[in-house]
Amino acid sequence: MIYNVASLLTAREGETRLESIEDGEVLTDRHHFTGISGPVRLMRTDKTVLVSASVSALVADTCARCLAPVKLKLSLEFEEEFRPVNRDLVSERPSPERVEFDPALLIDSRNMLDMTDALAQSLTISMPLGPLCEEDCAGLCLICFSDRNIAPCACDQNPIDPRWQVLAELGARASNSSK
Repeated sequence: MIYNVASLLTAREGETRLESIEDGEVLTDRHHFTGISGPVRLMRTDKTVLVSASVSALVADTCARCLAPVKLKLSLEFEEEFRPVNRDLVSERPSPERVEFDPALLIDSRNMLDMTDALAQSLTISMPLGPLCEEDCAGLCLICFSDRNIAPCACDQNPIDPRWQVLAELGARASNSSK
């Protein structure tokens, strides 16, 4: 997902170029995103190149309830501004405050815009916090650790804390005596 934007940086403000990603992949420390596809729009601004993309991707993860492997399909609207290190190619107006850019959002000295790291960050952020293999996943039993999706277990799912046992017995006696 690397684009040569030299001609775009010397073009008029507002000039656009359409690209696309087809079956791309990104590897991060924790995830391997595959099948990344979608249109990419590059637009020249006064100081930057604005990248807009609407991508979909696949990623393997683990179900948060039963620990089974899960294949997730992600959809992402991506929009970032990339600043060139060649400042002579863009109109640099003096600014009262200096805005620092993420190194992943820089266009290198050869005018190559690499959106791989920025896209990887956005894909990682768009992942669900607790992915599920199925909406109604029963998960693992907290007592015997069996997968309750495969077979129900006979464990008492509401055990009484031993510190509250005496109070539970008093409550049971009170309800029996009122009958």
